[in-house]
Amino acid sequence: MIWKRNQPDKEQVYQQLRGEMLDYTDYANKWCNENDEPLVPVPETPNLTSTQYRKEMLPYTGEQVYVRRGVARQLGIAAALLAIRDDKLKLEVCYGYRALEIQRQNFEKQKALLSERYSGEELLAATHRLVAMPEVAGHPAGAAVDIRIVKRDKPLNFGTDIWEFVPDSYTFSPYVSKKARRNRILLRSAMIAADFAPYDGEWWHFSYGDKEWAQYYGEPFARYGQVEFSINPAGDDSRGDVHSLSN
Repeated sequence: MIWKRNQPDKEQVYQQLRGEMLDYTDYANKWCNENDEPLVPVPETPNLTSTQYRKEMLPYTGEQVYVRRGVARQLGIAAALLAIRDDKLKLEVCYGYRALEIQRQNFEKQKALLSERYSGEELLAATHRLVAMPEVAGHPAGAAVDIRIVKRDKPLNFGTDIWEFVPDSYTFSPYVSKKARRNRILLRSAMIAADFAPYDGEWWHFSYGDKEWAQYYGEPFARYGQVEFSINPAGDDSRGDVHSLSN
C-alpha cells in the first residue's frame, strides 16, 4: 500500500513527459536556409512503401505521398536499417507533405476545441502539441513524416493507432505493453540512425531538415521551410508547382 501511495498518478507522468518535449518556442526563431529541393513521391522499395490515407491531400498530391528529395533519401536509409534487422519489416509512410492551408485550418480547429481549457500562450502550446503551429510545422515544408512499421502488410503493435491523439501516444508512455514499447523504440532508433528528429508527443512523427530537426540536433539553421505545392494537371511526378515561403 505504501508503494502505491508513492507512485505518481498518470497525469503527473504525462506532464513530466510533456516537459521533456521540444516546444514551438524552442525553435520558432530558428533561421531557415531554404535549399529549394523539389518534393518527390516516396519511392517504393521492398522495405519502403507509402499510402495516402488523407483525402484532404488528394487535390494537392493525388494518391501519392510527397516529401523533399533529401527526406526521401533518408527514408530509404531507415528502411534499409530495418531490413538488416528483419527483411520482412517494411517502413510505411502514411503522411508527408501537408498543404499549408490545411495545416492552418487544422490548427485553428484544434485551438478552438481547447480554448475553454487554456488561454494565451498556454493555449498555443497545448494546440501545438496536437497540431503544429503552421509557421514552424514540418509537414508543410515536406520535411515531416507520419510513419509506422508493417510486417506482412500488417502494422506492428504500437500501443495506440497512428493519429490517436491521446497521452498514451507519447513515445515513452509507461502505460502501453512491453511489445508496444519495443516497437516504438525500434522505429525511433531506425529513424534517428537515419538522422531524423523524433517528436516524442507522437510515436509516429519524425522530421528531417525542418526547424524542429535543426533544434533537436543543434544545427544553426533549417534546410526546408514551408512551401506551396501541388502536382501539375498532367500528374508529372515531382514537377509540380513549388513556391517557397521560408524566411
